[in-house]
Amino acid sequence: MEVYWFMLAWVIFFGILAQVSAKRVCVGEDMYEARANLFMALVVFSVIIFFAGMRTVVGDTLTYIKMFEEYPLLENARNIIFDKSAREPGFRLFSILIKTFISDNYSIWLSIIAIISGLCVMMPLYKYSCNFGLSAFLFMTSCQFTWMFNGMRQFLAASIIFACTGLILKNRTVLYIIIVCLLSSIHQSALLLIPMYFVVKGEPWNKRTMLFVVCIILTMLFTSKFTNLLTDVVEKTDYATSVNEFKDTDDGTSIIRILVESIPVIMAFIYRDKIKHKLTPIIKLSINMSLVASGLYMISKIASSGILLGRLPIYFSMYNLILLPWLIKNIFEKREKDLIYYIMIICYFTFFYYQMCIAWRGMGYGSSILNIKYNISI
Repeated sequence: MEVYWFMLAWVIFFGILAQVSAKRVCVGEDMYEARANLFMALVVFSVIIFFAGMRTVVGDTLTYIKMFEEYPLLENARNIIFDKSAREPGFRLFSILIKTFISDNYSIWLSIIAIISGLCVMMPLYKYSCNFGLSAFLFMTSCQFTWMFNGMRQFLAASIIFACTGLILKNRTVLYIIIVCLLSSIHQSALLLIPMYFVVKGEPWNKRTMLFVVCIILTMLFTSKFTNLLTDVVEKTDYATSVNEFKDTDDGTSIIRILVESIPVIMAFIYRDKIKHKLTPIIKLSINMSLVASGLYMISKIASSGILLGRLPIYFSMYNLILLPWLIKNIFEKREKDLIYYIMIICYFTFFYYQMCIAWRGMGYGSSILNIKYNISI
């Protein structure tokens, strides 16, 4: 855990400095929020990007490294790129281009992916969060950062889509859908964003989002039929190998994870009357995204499918990093606000410790470049 504790300490320290040096900007009529300095935002995320790029053994990293080393150079890659039986061609082509024109060193390849993913998460937080330091802290302590170490292919697609938040806010529907389709060549699950784009548009708690809630309830009532349908569908998807390997032990997303990710949307619902006149376009979108994330987490628990459905909410849950700081800032008065901040920090620290140290048993980290190896069995 030493690397992860160091990362957390770095994010906290420089996150505080980023917020202290933040400038107030106008976000609406007589509405002002703090926005971090771009350089400080880069410093905060640099530690996550660095260790993600330097890793050798974390989660599925060895599998990805082996895959990269087996890729041919571009002139011999036609069969690999267009192999219909293999996984998404976009990721293969992207990796082969790096290997051909930049470097065949897997650390360079991992670092490039880490840089893209990290910056694509950082930029919306820098642009939209009223408290960048707190958002970065939540990114760490909610353990969403671990996607950059384990599951990087899906997170590459998810982070790029997150960086395209402005397209949703500006109603650039066609361009957004085109980008999503392109990213589905990196990870097919990105296609979920196309129907969900129309669900999350508009005011919070509108008819479309309420229809989504009804769908969740129906899933709860017809769990067995839904699970059978899920099984039939997954056999034809990119998740088939992983699901078949772990289906006997997969009991879905943990209740603690569901609770942590649902807190922002629950707060937004409880205090909806108090905040309705303060809502900005990004917060309206974030509330709806948070609702979708919570719904998918609950469905994954009901269907006992943490490996399949439990991975899908990452496309939506990153909006909680923007939403929660805004809710605390706009719901509570000064004395209450300080208390809520303390409670939140303690709770997220506790969750970080539980998830990293107990649930994931330290989540070992190995780097041949940095000569770091702990809790690694090989």
